[in-house]
Amino acid sequence: MAVLRGYLGLAISGFIIWVTPCIARAADDVSLAGRVKLSGDYAFDRQSVKEDPSLTARLVFDGRQDAWLLHSQVEGSWEIPGDDDRQGIAFKRFNAVYQDESRFLELKELVVERQLGGIDWRFGVQRFAWGRLDEYPINDLFNPWDYGKFLVKPMEERKIGVPALSAALGRQDWTSQLVWVPWYIPYRLPEPGSRWSVTPAITTITAGHNSIVENTPQEEDLPARTLDNGSIGFRVQRLGEIEAAVNFFHGFDPRPVFRTTSLTVTESAAGWVASPGYVPSFHKITAIGLDAATVAGPFSLRGEAAYTGNRVFNVRQELWRYPETQSQGVTPLNPIEIDSDTLDYGIAADYRPFEDGLLTVQAQQTMILDRPDTLYERRVETLIWASLKVGWLNQKVETSLSLASNPEHGADMVKAGAMYIFSDSWKAEITAIFLSGPPQSLFGRYAANDQIGLEVVYQW
Repeated sequence: MAVLRGYLGLAISGFIIWVTPCIARAADDVSLAGRVKLSGDYAFDRQSVKEDPSLTARLVFDGRQDAWLLHSQVEGSWEIPGDDDRQGIAFKRFNAVYQDESRFLELKELVVERQLGGIDWRFGVQRFAWGRLDEYPINDLFNPWDYGKFLVKPMEERKIGVPALSAALGRQDWTSQLVWVPWYIPYRLPEPGSRWSVTPAITTITAGHNSIVENTPQEEDLPARTLDNGSIGFRVQRLGEIEAAVNFFHGFDPRPVFRTTSLTVTESAAGWVASPGYVPSFHKITAIGLDAATVAGPFSLRGEAAYTGNRVFNVRQELWRYPETQSQGVTPLNPIEIDSDTLDYGIAADYRPFEDGLLTVQAQQTMILDRPDTLYERRVETLIWASLKVGWLNQKVETSLSLASNPEHGADMVKAGAMYIFSDSWKAEITAIFLSGPPQSLFGRYAANDQIGLEVVYQW
């Protein structure tokens, strides 16, 4: 099996390297597009972790030669001025959860496409879009997310490309797609103690005059890169007045979950160093889902649902057994993973109240089917979204207002933005975000991150 994986890797690399220059040199049709974005944030809460401004560049290449198509998208980001301790430019890796580089390049997509026998074959680093809902599509399970600033990023920017082979076939009103991801690519998390960390930093552990000066996250070994640890999915869709699809997915859950080890506190010259005692955990699930969309009078309606078997959840954090105060040493933590079947469902409606306005309302729920409420924050989690986008001055100005609520926890988010489009190439946008709720809720854990941000974009 190891020899087979080696030959497969060489074949994949060699194929892409061979096809890329062939298409680039002799392509019938070549396009190159790019974007450069300068962005910075101002945090309203003085206790919030500060972030440097950043410069992000994106380059998209498309080239076609006969029946071959090559598509690539590369992105790079540099914090200004950046951390002097980190030299050079790092590459976002496909084998690590914690990646906190101040200067990096990321391969978002690199796809070779070929139509053969009426089937569109796509091979390489890909991003998929299954399902119908905005923000949290239920059936969109192939691409893990980068959770750094994920509440302020559009969904397209959160997705991590995965190496995959896909095949699509269209016959009249029917289309079908088969996707195979040969090995697991993990989600990416900000480090504990950073501004958008998905878990709280260890801030209460003190003894005498010492306090935690460093909170070091732990990586977990990824599932072995064998064919047994791949993911596979199948989607069949029928077009018409009602567009409907059936989805099947079997593979690793792209959503973050943790496994506990032991909290370890040691002393260094600068102070105490804590290893927080949890590591990312990776589990396979099987999901069967439906999604549909239609137009009913002035409304566009969208919905989806999925039944997922053996999805793993973490219990409430007060059950992890973190001590209120801690001296040097090792504190074993309780097991925190429980697997449950879940039912996810949601519906969205789009409506134009006037010519340059678009109102979207969406509601979705996750229902844990077979576990008591005592282990979780809630057995049912609800997310309600409402968004109004309006264009002004012949579309020179675009404004948006989004409201989100998690009623079980009383957690809320408000996001407002205004964009001015100077030309086809230049635009600038101001965005403000406000979050509230209890510490373990989706929005409440980021309650200190209220901010206003500015972006200036040049694109061609």
